[in-house]
Amino acid sequence: MVATLTGTVDALKSSGALKILAVASQSSTAIIKKIASASDISALSPIAEDLVLTLSDGSSFGGSSSSLMKIAASLAPASALLGSNDHDAAQVDSWVTYATTNFEVSVSALMAANAAAEKADASLVESIKNDMEFSVSVVNCHLLPSAYMVGDKVTIADISLVIALQDAAGANLFDPSSDDEKTTHIRKWYNAITTADFFKQAKALLSTSVVTADVASSSSASNDGVTMHGVAPAVKNKLYKRHRIRIKEVLNNPTYVGKTVTVAGWTRTVRKAGGKLLFLELNDGSCGTSIQCMCEASATEGFEDAKKSGGTGSSFQLTGTLVESPSDGQAVELKVTVAKLLGAVYGGDAKGETIGGMLYPMSKKGHTLEHMREHAHLRPRAGVHAAAMRIRHSMAYATHKFFHDHGFLYIHTPIVTCADCEGAGEQFAVTTMLGTEPHATDVTLPVFEEEVKEEKELSKKEQKRLAKKSAKGKVESNKPEEEKIPGAVDYTKDFFGRRGNLTVSGQLNVETHACALSDVYTFGPTFRAENSHTTRHLSEFWMIEPEIAFADLEDDINLAEDYLKYCVEYALEMCSEDLEFFENSPFGEVGLRARLKNVLDNPFKAYADGVEFEVKPEWGIDLPSEHERYLCEQVYKRPVVLTNYPKEIKAFYMKLDDDGKTVSAADILVPKIGEIIGGSQREHRKDVLLQRCIEMGLDPKAVWWYMDLRKYGTVPHAGFGLGFERLILFITGLDNIRDVIPFPRWAGNAEF
Repeated sequence: MVATLTGTVDALKSSGALKILAVASQSSTAIIKKIASASDISALSPIAEDLVLTLSDGSSFGGSSSSLMKIAASLAPASALLGSNDHDAAQVDSWVTYATTNFEVSVSALMAANAAAEKADASLVESIKNDMEFSVSVVNCHLLPSAYMVGDKVTIADISLVIALQDAAGANLFDPSSDDEKTTHIRKWYNAITTADFFKQAKALLSTSVVTADVASSSSASNDGVTMHGVAPAVKNKLYKRHRIRIKEVLNNPTYVGKTVTVAGWTRTVRKAGGKLLFLELNDGSCGTSIQCMCEASATEGFEDAKKSGGTGSSFQLTGTLVESPSDGQAVELKVTVAKLLGAVYGGDAKGETIGGMLYPMSKKGHTLEHMREHAHLRPRAGVHAAAMRIRHSMAYATHKFFHDHGFLYIHTPIVTCADCEGAGEQFAVTTMLGTEPHATDVTLPVFEEEVKEEKELSKKEQKRLAKKSAKGKVESNKPEEEKIPGAVDYTKDFFGRRGNLTVSGQLNVETHACALSDVYTFGPTFRAENSHTTRHLSEFWMIEPEIAFADLEDDINLAEDYLKYCVEYALEMCSEDLEFFENSPFGEVGLRARLKNVLDNPFKAYADGVEFEVKPEWGIDLPSEHERYLCEQVYKRPVVLTNYPKEIKAFYMKLDDDGKTVSAADILVPKIGEIIGGSQREHRKDVLLQRCIEMGLDPKAVWWYMDLRKYGTVPHAGFGLGFERLILFITGLDNIRDVIPFPRWAGNAEF
């Protein structure tokens, strides 16, 4: 997550900015400072004072420095800066308020009194000092039994109070170097926080230069050139601007309370209270939580239309005042003044001509996952699928961020190919020879005809020429020649001039770029024509396949562990609400977050011999999924790495070990899924690769270009593949892979 703190020159040097920078430093959130005029700040957020915090998704927040500090802390829930539980969170919030009212206000009052044209009222100054002394004693007593204000780690309460006391020290209202016994505990705590690495880093950030429009526009022309991974420009709403506020922002930003806001979305429930009140539970997909919107017959424009919306599934744009909710289970609700019905639900009859929800497929009642798959075009409105898609988005973003920040290049590999990476032959063919009319009855495929060779007598001169040519020797082509088998389909007449297929993997293609650009990855759709109906297989799925040059198997395993742990950490920090939803959902998994945290807390375990199985695996046969899960769930209770597989069951491109029996391959097994990553060091020796092709029944000419990589400047390299949908299963706790992709494809199903 990268955030941008925009403000005036003075604001970006203020204590308010230091609060936000300290939170960012403690939570390892990247932050960019940017100077802007007051009008530009107001354009970013109408409620801004002198600072605006803009997130990587483009949403901007204004308000007090304390509210912005809370928003910054919310970007990293795992840091517990807002408190580890609800009780702690309430205490943290209380101490942040205390810092404002009892310290910041006192310092501001003293500064205002000293800045007045007339001499400051001595009694007023004395009163301020007495109030400050009392407030310091309160905090000192609170710190008597503990090292932090709340809990056992730094929170925004500590950050807010320390910065307030720092200002108080500047105004001679607090002396951190005093030897007064009455302030022993607060001074010890103050010195511990201000000398902590995160706080020193925040102060350094406060004094660093900031990005301005002029600097940003001229940086690419500087003498230093352009750094490959420098500070990216902040995403700004120059032209595009939403005509609404996302519900996620409304619920998470307390500064909206008491203000007029506009939201839009689809109703999860519609509840009538007599004929005078209407309660709409609105959701726009930005988060799992919906917002309750109250419409009154006497105060809401469009009330009658709203009543006739058809219920659950109808769409609205609502404008009103955000107020604190008197009901349990929700902090705020929208008191609607204008309700605009955008789309009613026409589910009152089979023709779809009558408003009503009787036949609406995604009604309020609970639905099975199978029912939702049958209505895949509407299932994003269900909480389960919406949460899965938000996590899917986050994992895709985390993937790109991980590899980008490690200096990898994203390479787009082809979807149509003539090579079979896995050698399994289970590929979908791509052809235009069937025509465009699906019901045509006159389709005839071109086939090779029996060649009839005409024998003719050669002249002595021609015989002599051919003999001379034969004596010189013929240079055999390294490219495949079309085998013309009589009766077989003649693909030379097809679109590509030969048989084309949908790719099963982008690995072979991306290796070509690894052998020139060093560290690369591909992330795209792949296809397998397996007639499988298990909960772990799809016919169309996405693969993440990095390749690293000048690397061996150990490097490959280390990269895979770092990548998988980063995805888990990103999910725990950025998808906390959705993970909690899945943990409590009947479709999810009890203890989901504990399982994910276990991945972070433990190194991956290298499998060693000695594990006893009821059904003993046989050498030369791939390990069944039951054995894989037994190892990581029961034996080691953590991710497990299996290495050095028999060469007969692995692909031709994997490096042959010195024993001649195994290959330098590794599978990473994780609880719940089994194998999630498969990788290997690639065979970079041309002669060995040639022999492996022959052993596996693959014509080396079919991969002539892949062989060329070993001919021209070969290097040791390695890589792995991860099925993206299996990653989403692992993160969400869902059981069926068909529920973590928008439109699943499997044998017998390609609907939508």
